[in-house]
Amino acid sequence: MARTPSVSDEEILKTGQEVLSERGASAFSITEVAKRVGLSRAAIILRYESTDALKELLVERGVQRFIQQLGTLPKEPGGDSLLAIAGFIGRHLGSRRGSSAFFSDHSDKIKNGELAKLEWKRGQALRQAILEVLPPTAISAESAAAAFAAHLTGSIFAWLSSEHPNAELYLGERTREWLTLAGIPCPGATPVTVSDTATES
Repeated sequence: MARTPSVSDEEILKTGQEVLSERGASAFSITEVAKRVGLSRAAIILRYESTDALKELLVERGVQRFIQQLGTLPKEPGGDSLLAIAGFIGRHLGSRRGSSAFFSDHSDKIKNGELAKLEWKRGQALRQAILEVLPPTAISAESAAAAFAAHLTGSIFAWLSSEHPNAELYLGERTREWLTLAGIPCPGATPVTVSDTATES
């Protein structure tokens, strides 16, 4: 059977990513993707074999994009680079509603063998990025990286339950405090508070 040429693979994958972001891995639906791009469910299956195959491809693309973007951040060891990582994570979270869905979706993914491997790859990339820019501290680099990652996770949950309008700004504020507590200088940081201009993502 010939492929339907009217809708490109890129259009399908872009729409699939939107559906995955909205519904999460467990509720991802090829039927919904097909409806949005104007194809039949059978036409989508013909291209990507199954719902799971398309879902894994979308998650893999998302992880690759995350790693590529992470690679553009500053590499100079120090507080400024750690602050840049915090800002990147804040931007990646997006809106409060989207962030809540992200954590729910992450829980679903780590129960799926193939998706769990991809999420592990994402986590390892973040851990390595942190290790690369951590300056020497009173504890081992591995312990310091784990502590910084735990700080980010805790700050994300704190933001979700706060009224602060912007995840990036909130993580920046908390990270500057964490760096001060850890004794890590952050000379290039410009103080930002909730009173600064911020809009809901």
